[in-house]
Amino acid sequence: MGARWSFCGGLLLGALTTAMGLLLAGSLIRLAAPPAVWRWVLVGAMVLLVLREFGVLRFWLPQNKRLVPEHVHRHGRVFGPLQFGFEMGTSLRTYTPSALPHAAALMIALWAGPLAAVLAGVGFGLGRSAMTTGNLLYSDDNTWDLAFIEHERLIRALLVAGFAVSTAVALVF
Repeated sequence: MGARWSFCGGLLLGALTTAMGLLLAGSLIRLAAPPAVWRWVLVGAMVLLVLREFGVLRFWLPQNKRLVPEHVHRHGRVFGPLQFGFEMGTSLRTYTPSALPHAAALMIALWAGPLAAVLAGVGFGLGRSAMTTGNLLYSDDNTWDLAFIEHERLIRALLVAGFAVSTAVALVF
């Protein structure tokens, strides 16, 4: 198994761990009010997070403003990248440049059932893996970064639209 696949496996495991932790914590929080209350809390939070995503509003979101240390690679070619990926997959030890992971966390904690939480965790892990492997397919001359910057508004709009549709479907059903 190559370092890339080990890293991506760690991303998936980290994301699933976080999703299950959010589901557990959210299950306890949901006892405090009926589902109708949580639905309106989620709608309000989603509106605020989308406005933040497009720069209309500015407010701080909790995140760890440091990268996962590179020394995790001391554990070898398989377990080092696995640990590094796991820590990044949890989103608890890295930057979060978008508000969408926070929105997903709220959805899992306040609305999702076990299957939806697993699917969200897998989706987040696969999304992070796609970014990593996509970046590796580009040359080392910052082509990836330049392409992302050139299309960032469109990418953000598509991600927000996809998230909004999935959120609406989840809240209706």
